[in-house]
Amino acid sequence: MSGAASPAAAETGRAAARTGGAGLLPGYLAAVCCTLIWGANYSIAKRALLEIEPLAIAFTRAAGGVLFFGLFLLARRGRRGLLPDLLMTAPLGFLGIFANQLLFMTGLKRTSAAHSAILIGMLPVFVLLISAIGRQERVGPLKIGGILTAFLGVCLIALEHGVGLEGSSLRGDLLTLAGVLAFSGYTVLGKPVLREIGPLDATAFAFLTGGTAILLVTLPAAARQDWRAVSSPALVCLAAVVLLSTIAAYVLYYFAVSRIDPSKVAAFMYLQPVVATLIAFFVAGERFSGAFLLGGCLILGGVMVAERG
Repeated sequence: MSGAASPAAAETGRAAARTGGAGLLPGYLAAVCCTLIWGANYSIAKRALLEIEPLAIAFTRAAGGVLFFGLFLLARRGRRGLLPDLLMTAPLGFLGIFANQLLFMTGLKRTSAAHSAILIGMLPVFVLLISAIGRQERVGPLKIGGILTAFLGVCLIALEHGVGLEGSSLRGDLLTLAGVLAFSGYTVLGKPVLREIGPLDATAFAFLTGGTAILLVTLPAAARQDWRAVSSPALVCLAAVVLLSTIAAYVLYYFAVSRIDPSKVAAFMYLQPVVATLIAFFVAGERFSGAFLLGGCLILGGVMVAERG
């Protein structure tokens, strides 16, 4: 057999490459939308936390997710054949729903936005390390350099507001970091599950397991919360946290992971502090600083380099 490819085979290869490139675009769009939602969630969740306890918010998020995804699975699959997929996705539910949401909300209550930005900026680094250890993706110089460059940009933006190790925020920092580690595991371990059942079903089953566990833990806090004293703006923010930051964003995130490398999807999370600052600029009229502009350029450049790696 000749080593040269036939014209027909060459054309088939080019067609496959074009199809693969087109197939990546929805994944990148989903990652961008997810980043926009979670970038806005900093301000939205902080507003809700002024009047609602963290565990009460976690209960509401879990209740909304379990109800929505439970009805979705019943309509899509009925009651048969659910147990095997529930068992397969249970670790994802524990890491990405139960551990991440509880740790994020309790950590955000006890630390500053600057601290959270740096710690959550560690997500792509952890995802890259776990992916490399598990041999899920190749780690090249471009990918490493891009992720580290973007992380430098996150640090530059956060350091502008001052970052110390005060005892009052150290506990919140540790809780946030633990949440980042949990979500990193959720990102990497979910990749093979997505190939089995798809992003929508994987997210739904994860919410049924992890969300149910959250409901059991946070029910006392939700019962203690004086819901009648919560203002309308806080309730609107809570609804946005449930519908956008919980249901929509989780589906978009796993859809993106199903199309492109987990570390590339995680690299988009570096854009969250940029989105948060832009929201503050347009809503509160805050000005851009030189540190923000430089950090934003580093983040954007690093994400682009990591995407090509």
